Amino acid sequence: MNLSPSERFRVLAAIIAAITIMAFALSSSIPLVSLMLEKRGVGNDVIGLMGAIPALTFLFFSPVIPKLAERIGAGILLWTALIGCSLSILLLAYTEALITWFILRLFIGLCMAILFLISETWLNQIALEKTRGRTVALYVAFMTSGFAAGPLLINQVGTDGNMGFIIAACIVAGGGFFFALIGKNYPKLQGHSSFSIISFFRLAPLISAAALYVAFFDGSIMTLLPVYGVKVGMAAEVAVLMTSVLLAGNILLQVPIGWLADHFGRIKVIFICSAIGLAGACSLPWLIETQYILWPVLIVWGGAVVGSYTLALVIMGQRFKNAELVTANAATGVLWGVGSLIGPAAAGYSMELYEPHGMPVTFIAVSIAFLVIAYVELHKDRIRCVAELKG
Repeated sequence: MNLSPSERFRVLAAIIAAITIMAFALSSSIPLVSLMLEKRGVGNDVIGLMGAIPALTFLFFSPVIPKLAERIGAGILLWTALIGCSLSILLLAYTEALITWFILRLFIGLCMAILFLISETWLNQIALEKTRGRTVALYVAFMTSGFAAGPLLINQVGTDGNMGFIIAACIVAGGGFFFALIGKNYPKLQGHSSFSIISFFRLAPLISAAALYVAFFDGSIMTLLPVYGVKVGMAAEVAVLMTSVLLAGNILLQVPIGWLADHFGRIKVIFICSAIGLAGACSLPWLIETQYILWPVLIVWGGAVVGSYTLALVIMGQRFKNAELVTANAATGVLWGVGSLIGPAAAGYSMELYEPHGMPVTFIAVSIAFLVIAYVELHKDRIRCVAELKG
Protein backbone atom coordinates (compact mmCIF):
# COMPACT_ATOMS: atom_id res chain seq x y z
CA MET A 1 0.00 0.00 0.00
CA ASN A 2 1.35 3.43 -0.97
CA LEU A 3 0.86 5.55 2.12
CA SER A 4 2.51 8.71 3.37
CA PRO A 5 4.34 8.43 6.72
CA SER A 6 1.43 10.14 8.53
CA GLU A 7 -1.15 7.87 6.86
CA ARG A 8 0.93 4.80 7.66
CA PHE A 9 1.20 5.82 11.31
CA ARG A 10 -2.55 6.51 11.52
CA VAL A 11 -3.47 3.14 10.01
CA LEU A 12 -1.01 1.26 12.24
CA ALA A 13 -2.33 3.04 15.34
CA ALA A 14 -5.93 2.28 14.31
CA ILE A 15 -5.23 -1.43 13.73
CA ILE A 16 -3.39 -1.82 17.03
CA ALA A 17 -5.95 0.16 19.03
CA ALA A 18 -8.93 -1.66 17.53
CA ILE A 19 -7.48 -5.14 17.98
CA THR A 20 -6.47 -4.33 21.58
CA ILE A 21 -10.03 -3.27 22.36
CA MET A 22 -11.46 -6.41 20.77
CA ALA A 23 -9.00 -8.64 22.63
CA PHE A 24 -10.07 -6.97 25.87
CA ALA A 25 -13.75 -7.57 25.15
CA LEU A 26 -13.20 -11.16 24.01
CA SER A 27 -11.12 -12.11 27.07
CA SER A 28 -13.77 -10.67 29.37
CA SER A 29 -16.80 -12.25 27.68
CA ILE A 30 -15.34 -15.80 27.42
CA PRO A 31 -14.79 -16.38 31.18
CA LEU A 32 -17.99 -14.47 31.94
CA VAL A 33 -19.98 -17.00 29.92
CA SER A 34 -18.29 -19.89 31.75
CA LEU A 35 -18.90 -18.40 35.19
CA MET A 36 -22.54 -17.60 34.49
CA LEU A 37 -23.18 -21.11 33.15
CA GLU A 38 -21.56 -22.58 36.25
CA LYS A 39 -23.84 -20.46 38.47
CA ARG A 40 -26.83 -21.83 36.55
CA GLY A 41 -25.72 -25.39 37.32
CA VAL A 42 -24.70 -26.30 33.77
CA GLY A 43 -22.34 -29.30 33.62
CA ASN A 44 -18.59 -28.89 33.16
CA ASP A 45 -18.71 -30.85 29.90
CA VAL A 46 -21.11 -28.31 28.38
CA ILE A 47 -19.07 -25.39 29.73
CA GLY A 48 -15.94 -26.95 28.23
CA LEU A 49 -17.62 -27.37 24.86
CA MET A 50 -18.79 -23.76 24.98
CA GLY A 51 -15.22 -22.70 25.72
CA ALA A 52 -13.90 -24.69 22.76
CA ILE A 53 -16.14 -22.93 20.24
CA PRO A 54 -13.69 -20.05 19.46
CA ALA A 55 -10.95 -22.58 18.63
CA LEU A 56 -13.37 -24.63 16.52
CA THR A 57 -14.39 -21.47 14.68
CA PHE A 58 -10.79 -20.57 13.83
CA LEU A 59 -10.23 -24.15 12.69
CA PHE A 60 -13.23 -24.49 10.39
CA PHE A 61 -13.97 -20.94 9.24
CA SER A 62 -10.48 -19.52 8.61
CA PRO A 63 -10.25 -21.20 5.17
CA VAL A 64 -13.36 -19.39 3.86
CA ILE A 65 -12.37 -15.89 5.03
CA PRO A 66 -10.02 -15.14 2.09
CA LYS A 67 -12.84 -15.87 -0.39
CA LEU A 68 -15.25 -13.68 1.56
CA ALA A 69 -12.73 -10.83 1.62
CA GLU A 70 -12.12 -11.17 -2.12
CA ARG A 71 -15.83 -11.23 -2.92
CA ILE A 72 -17.19 -8.40 -0.76
CA GLY A 73 -14.07 -6.39 0.11
CA ALA A 74 -11.99 -6.18 3.27
CA GLY A 75 -13.57 -2.93 4.49
CA ILE A 76 -17.16 -4.18 4.30
CA LEU A 77 -16.16 -7.52 5.86
CA LEU A 78 -14.36 -5.78 8.74
CA TRP A 79 -17.33 -3.56 9.56
CA THR A 80 -19.76 -6.48 9.25
CA ALA A 81 -17.68 -8.58 11.65
CA LEU A 82 -17.29 -5.70 14.09
CA ILE A 83 -21.01 -4.96 14.23
CA GLY A 84 -21.93 -8.66 14.28
CA CYS A 85 -19.56 -9.37 17.16
CA SER A 86 -20.83 -6.43 19.21
CA LEU A 87 -24.49 -7.36 18.69
CA SER A 88 -23.85 -11.05 19.48
CA ILE A 89 -22.16 -10.22 22.78
CA LEU A 90 -25.02 -7.85 23.60
CA LEU A 91 -27.63 -10.55 22.87
CA LEU A 92 -25.94 -12.82 25.43
CA ALA A 93 -27.26 -10.39 28.04
CA TYR A 94 -30.88 -10.83 26.96
CA THR A 95 -31.32 -14.57 26.58
CA GLU A 96 -30.61 -17.62 28.74
CA ALA A 97 -31.45 -20.34 26.19
CA LEU A 98 -28.42 -22.62 26.02
CA ILE A 99 -28.75 -23.36 22.29
CA THR A 100 -28.94 -19.63 21.59
CA TRP A 101 -25.75 -19.07 23.57
CA PHE A 102 -24.02 -21.76 21.49
CA ILE A 103 -25.12 -20.05 18.27
CA LEU A 104 -24.06 -16.61 19.53
CA ARG A 105 -20.66 -17.89 20.68
CA LEU A 106 -20.18 -19.50 17.27
CA PHE A 107 -20.97 -16.21 15.54
CA ILE A 108 -18.70 -14.27 17.92
CA GLY A 109 -15.90 -16.70 17.07
CA LEU A 110 -16.48 -16.24 13.33
CA CYS A 111 -16.47 -12.45 13.63
CA MET A 112 -13.31 -12.50 15.72
CA ALA A 113 -11.59 -14.83 13.24
CA ILE A 114 -12.38 -12.32 10.48
CA LEU A 115 -11.19 -9.35 12.53
CA PHE A 116 -7.91 -10.94 13.59
CA LEU A 117 -7.09 -12.48 10.19
CA ILE A 118 -7.72 -9.29 8.23
CA SER A 119 -6.00 -7.09 10.83
CA GLU A 120 -2.82 -9.20 10.79
CA THR A 121 -2.80 -9.26 6.98
CA TRP A 122 -3.40 -5.51 6.92
CA LEU A 123 -0.61 -4.85 9.42
CA ASN A 124 1.91 -6.86 7.38
CA GLN A 125 0.88 -5.09 4.17
CA ILE A 126 1.69 -1.62 5.48
CA ALA A 127 4.68 -2.44 7.73
CA LEU A 128 8.05 -1.29 6.40
CA GLU A 129 10.51 -4.13 5.87
CA LYS A 130 13.31 -2.61 7.97
CA THR A 131 11.02 -2.19 10.99
CA ARG A 132 8.60 -5.09 10.39
CA GLY A 133 9.80 -7.00 13.47
CA ARG A 134 9.18 -4.08 15.83
CA THR A 135 5.84 -3.22 14.21
CA VAL A 136 4.42 -6.73 14.50
CA ALA A 137 5.89 -7.07 18.00
CA LEU A 138 4.10 -3.90 19.09
CA TYR A 139 0.85 -5.30 17.70
CA VAL A 140 1.27 -8.59 19.59
CA ALA A 141 2.25 -6.79 22.81
CA PHE A 142 -0.84 -4.55 22.76
CA MET A 143 -3.11 -7.43 21.79
CA THR A 144 -1.75 -9.50 24.68
CA SER A 145 -2.32 -6.53 26.99
CA GLY A 146 -5.96 -6.53 25.91
CA PHE A 147 -6.31 -10.25 26.62
CA ALA A 148 -4.62 -9.83 30.01
CA ALA A 149 -6.79 -6.88 31.05
CA GLY A 150 -10.13 -8.41 30.00
CA PRO A 151 -10.73 -10.48 33.16
CA LEU A 152 -10.30 -7.32 35.24
CA LEU A 153 -13.70 -6.22 33.92
CA ILE A 154 -15.30 -9.25 35.55
CA ASN A 155 -13.64 -8.37 38.84
CA GLN A 156 -15.16 -4.91 38.64
CA VAL A 157 -18.72 -5.71 37.52
CA GLY A 158 -19.06 -9.26 38.86
CA THR A 159 -21.15 -12.06 37.41
CA ASP A 160 -24.51 -10.95 38.79
CA GLY A 161 -26.68 -9.38 36.12
CA ASN A 162 -25.76 -8.66 32.51
CA MET A 163 -23.67 -5.52 32.81
CA GLY A 164 -20.47 -7.37 31.85
CA PHE A 165 -21.90 -8.38 28.46
CA ILE A 166 -23.28 -4.90 27.82
CA ILE A 167 -19.96 -3.23 28.59
CA ALA A 168 -18.02 -5.77 26.47
CA ALA A 169 -20.40 -5.19 23.53
CA CYS A 170 -19.91 -1.42 23.80
CA ILE A 171 -16.14 -1.85 23.93
CA VAL A 172 -16.16 -3.92 20.71
CA ALA A 173 -18.38 -1.34 19.01
CA GLY A 174 -15.85 1.29 20.10
CA GLY A 175 -13.29 -0.38 17.88
CA GLY A 176 -15.23 1.06 14.96
CA PHE A 177 -14.07 4.54 15.98
CA PHE A 178 -10.48 3.58 15.13
CA PHE A 179 -11.47 1.94 11.84
CA ALA A 180 -13.32 5.13 10.91
CA LEU A 181 -10.13 7.18 11.37
CA ILE A 182 -8.32 5.52 8.46
CA GLY A 183 -10.58 6.74 5.67
CA LYS A 184 -10.43 4.45 2.64
CA ASN A 185 -7.06 2.86 3.39
CA TYR A 186 -8.38 -0.68 3.87
CA PRO A 187 -6.20 -3.62 2.80
CA LYS A 188 -6.35 -4.94 -0.75
CA LEU A 189 -7.14 -8.65 -0.53
CA GLN A 190 -8.13 -9.38 -4.11
CA GLY A 191 -6.32 -11.83 -6.37
CA HIS A 192 -5.52 -15.52 -6.34
CA SER A 193 -2.94 -17.30 -4.26
CA SER A 194 -0.49 -19.69 -5.92
CA PHE A 195 -0.93 -22.14 -3.03
CA SER A 196 -3.73 -23.50 -0.87
CA ILE A 197 -3.99 -23.62 2.91
CA ILE A 198 -2.95 -27.29 2.89
CA SER A 199 0.07 -26.71 0.67
CA PHE A 200 1.10 -23.77 2.86
CA PHE A 201 1.96 -26.20 5.64
CA ARG A 202 4.61 -27.77 3.40
CA LEU A 203 5.68 -24.46 1.88
CA ALA A 204 6.29 -22.69 5.21
CA PRO A 205 7.00 -25.32 7.90
CA LEU A 206 8.57 -22.86 10.36
CA ILE A 207 5.63 -20.43 10.28
CA SER A 208 3.16 -23.32 10.51
CA ALA A 209 5.03 -24.95 13.40
CA ALA A 210 5.28 -21.63 15.29
CA ALA A 211 1.51 -21.04 15.08
CA LEU A 212 0.79 -24.58 16.31
CA TYR A 213 3.47 -24.36 19.01
CA VAL A 214 2.29 -21.07 20.53
CA ALA A 215 -1.40 -22.06 20.31
CA PHE A 216 -0.53 -25.28 22.14
CA PHE A 217 1.31 -23.22 24.77
CA ASP A 218 -1.59 -20.80 25.09
CA GLY A 219 -4.11 -23.63 25.43
CA SER A 220 -2.12 -25.90 27.74
CA ILE A 221 0.32 -23.89 29.85
CA MET A 222 -1.80 -20.77 30.23
CA THR A 223 -4.86 -22.85 31.10
CA LEU A 224 -3.35 -25.49 33.37
CA LEU A 225 -0.36 -23.74 34.97
CA PRO A 226 -2.38 -22.66 38.05
CA VAL A 227 -3.68 -26.23 38.42
CA TYR A 228 -0.11 -27.53 38.17
CA GLY A 229 1.04 -25.06 40.82
CA VAL A 230 -1.65 -26.20 43.26
CA LYS A 231 -0.79 -29.87 42.65
CA VAL A 232 2.85 -29.29 43.58
CA GLY A 233 1.88 -27.53 46.82
CA MET A 234 1.48 -23.84 45.95
CA ALA A 235 -1.28 -21.75 47.47
CA ALA A 236 -4.03 -21.13 44.91
CA GLU A 237 -3.44 -17.36 44.96
CA VAL A 238 0.26 -17.80 44.17
CA ALA A 239 -0.44 -20.42 41.50
CA VAL A 240 -2.81 -18.06 39.66
CA LEU A 241 -0.14 -15.36 39.81
CA MET A 242 2.12 -17.51 37.61
CA THR A 243 -0.22 -16.97 34.66
CA SER A 244 -0.13 -13.21 35.20
CA VAL A 245 3.68 -13.26 35.25
CA LEU A 246 3.75 -15.24 31.99
CA LEU A 247 1.44 -12.67 30.42
CA ALA A 248 3.72 -9.89 31.68
CA GLY A 249 6.60 -11.53 29.83
CA ASN A 250 4.46 -11.80 26.70
CA ILE A 251 3.79 -8.07 26.84
CA LEU A 252 7.19 -6.75 27.92
CA LEU A 253 9.49 -8.79 25.68
CA GLN A 254 7.78 -8.64 22.28
CA VAL A 255 9.24 -5.30 21.17
CA PRO A 256 12.82 -6.22 22.27
CA ILE A 257 12.44 -9.53 20.43
CA GLY A 258 11.20 -7.68 17.35
CA TRP A 259 14.16 -5.30 17.54
CA LEU A 260 16.60 -8.21 17.78
CA ALA A 261 14.95 -9.88 14.80
CA ASP A 262 15.23 -6.71 12.68
CA HIS A 263 18.93 -6.39 13.46
CA PHE A 264 20.24 -9.96 13.74
CA GLY A 265 17.97 -12.06 11.54
CA ARG A 266 14.46 -13.33 12.12
CA ILE A 267 15.09 -17.05 11.75
CA LYS A 268 18.12 -16.85 14.07
CA VAL A 269 16.06 -15.13 16.79
CA ILE A 270 13.14 -17.53 16.41
CA PHE A 271 15.59 -20.40 16.92
CA ILE A 272 16.84 -18.75 20.13
CA CYS A 273 13.23 -18.30 21.28
CA SER A 274 12.55 -21.99 20.64
CA ALA A 275 15.62 -22.96 22.69
CA ILE A 276 14.44 -20.79 25.59
CA GLY A 277 10.98 -22.35 25.27
CA LEU A 278 12.45 -25.82 25.69
CA ALA A 279 14.73 -24.76 28.54
CA GLY A 280 11.81 -23.17 30.40
CA ALA A 281 9.67 -26.29 30.10
CA CYS A 282 12.54 -28.55 31.23
CA SER A 283 13.35 -26.40 34.26
CA LEU A 284 9.76 -25.78 35.43
CA PRO A 285 9.50 -28.81 37.80
CA TRP A 286 12.68 -27.68 39.62
CA LEU A 287 12.09 -23.92 39.47
CA ILE A 288 8.63 -24.22 40.98
CA GLU A 289 10.35 -25.32 44.20
CA THR A 290 12.59 -22.21 44.12
CA GLN A 291 10.17 -19.35 43.76
CA TYR A 292 12.61 -16.43 43.83
CA ILE A 293 14.13 -17.80 40.59
CA LEU A 294 10.78 -18.94 39.17
CA TRP A 295 9.29 -15.49 38.63
CA PRO A 296 11.97 -13.92 36.37
CA VAL A 297 12.25 -17.20 34.45
CA LEU A 298 8.49 -17.19 33.80
CA ILE A 299 8.76 -13.69 32.32
CA VAL A 300 11.54 -14.72 29.94
CA TRP A 301 9.90 -18.06 29.14
CA GLY A 302 6.49 -16.60 28.32
CA GLY A 303 7.97 -13.77 26.27
CA ALA A 304 10.22 -16.10 24.26
CA VAL A 305 7.51 -18.65 23.45
CA VAL A 306 5.02 -16.02 22.29
CA GLY A 307 7.88 -14.26 20.51
CA SER A 308 8.05 -17.31 18.23
CA TYR A 309 4.58 -16.46 16.92
CA THR A 310 5.44 -12.77 16.64
CA LEU A 311 8.42 -13.64 14.46
CA ALA A 312 6.36 -16.12 12.44
CA LEU A 313 4.04 -13.23 11.53
CA VAL A 314 7.07 -11.11 10.64
CA ILE A 315 8.54 -13.81 8.36
CA MET A 316 5.10 -14.32 6.82
CA GLY A 317 4.86 -10.62 5.90
CA GLN A 318 8.39 -10.73 4.53
CA ARG A 319 7.78 -13.78 2.30
CA PHE A 320 4.16 -13.41 1.15
CA LYS A 321 2.21 -10.55 -0.41
CA ASN A 322 -1.37 -9.76 -1.43
CA ALA A 323 -3.63 -12.82 -1.84
CA GLU A 324 -0.86 -15.18 -0.74
CA LEU A 325 -0.52 -13.27 2.54
CA VAL A 326 -4.27 -13.69 3.16
CA THR A 327 -4.03 -17.45 2.51
CA ALA A 328 -1.00 -17.69 4.80
CA ASN A 329 -2.87 -15.92 7.60
CA ALA A 330 -5.87 -18.20 7.09
CA ALA A 331 -3.58 -21.24 7.36
CA THR A 332 -2.13 -20.00 10.65
CA GLY A 333 -5.71 -19.44 11.86
CA VAL A 334 -6.47 -23.10 11.19
CA LEU A 335 -3.32 -24.17 13.01
CA TRP A 336 -4.14 -21.89 15.92
CA GLY A 337 -7.50 -23.62 16.21
CA VAL A 338 -5.84 -27.05 16.17
CA GLY A 339 -3.29 -26.09 18.82
CA SER A 340 -5.91 -24.47 21.06
CA LEU A 341 -8.03 -27.61 20.92
CA ILE A 342 -5.37 -30.27 21.44
CA GLY A 343 -3.21 -28.32 23.91
CA PRO A 344 -5.46 -28.43 26.99
CA ALA A 345 -6.65 -31.98 26.20
CA ALA A 346 -3.12 -33.37 25.76
CA ALA A 347 -1.70 -31.59 28.81
CA GLY A 348 -4.68 -32.53 30.98
CA TYR A 349 -4.48 -36.19 29.97
CA SER A 350 -0.73 -36.20 30.61
CA MET A 351 -1.30 -34.82 34.11
CA GLU A 352 -3.62 -37.74 34.78
CA LEU A 353 -1.00 -40.25 33.57
CA TYR A 354 2.00 -38.61 35.23
CA GLU A 355 0.83 -36.48 38.12
CA PRO A 356 1.76 -33.73 38.67
CA HIS A 357 4.47 -33.19 36.02
CA GLY A 358 2.64 -34.45 32.94
CA MET A 359 1.93 -30.93 31.67
CA PRO A 360 5.55 -29.73 31.42
CA VAL A 361 6.60 -33.11 30.02
CA THR A 362 4.03 -32.73 27.24
CA PHE A 363 5.28 -29.25 26.41
CA ILE A 364 8.88 -30.47 26.47
CA ALA A 365 7.99 -32.93 23.68
CA VAL A 366 6.29 -30.20 21.65
CA SER A 367 9.22 -27.82 22.26
CA ILE A 368 11.76 -30.38 21.04
CA ALA A 369 9.82 -30.83 17.82
CA PHE A 370 9.65 -27.08 17.26
CA LEU A 371 13.35 -26.62 18.08
CA VAL A 372 14.27 -29.23 15.44
CA ILE A 373 12.16 -27.50 12.80
CA ALA A 374 13.68 -24.11 13.73
CA TYR A 375 17.20 -25.56 13.51
CA VAL A 376 16.53 -27.07 10.07
CA GLU A 377 15.21 -23.72 8.79
CA LEU A 378 18.17 -21.85 10.31
CA HIS A 379 20.56 -24.27 8.57
CA LYS A 380 18.75 -23.74 5.26
CA ASP A 381 18.95 -19.96 5.76
CA ARG A 382 22.69 -20.13 6.35
CA ILE A 383 23.14 -22.17 3.16
CA ARG A 384 21.13 -19.57 1.21
CA CYS A 385 23.25 -16.74 2.65
CA VAL A 386 26.49 -18.50 1.70
CA ALA A 387 25.17 -19.15 -1.81
CA GLU A 388 24.23 -15.47 -2.21
CA LEU A 389 27.68 -14.36 -1.06
CA LYS A 390 29.38 -16.71 -3.53
CA GLY A 391 27.02 -15.61 -6.29
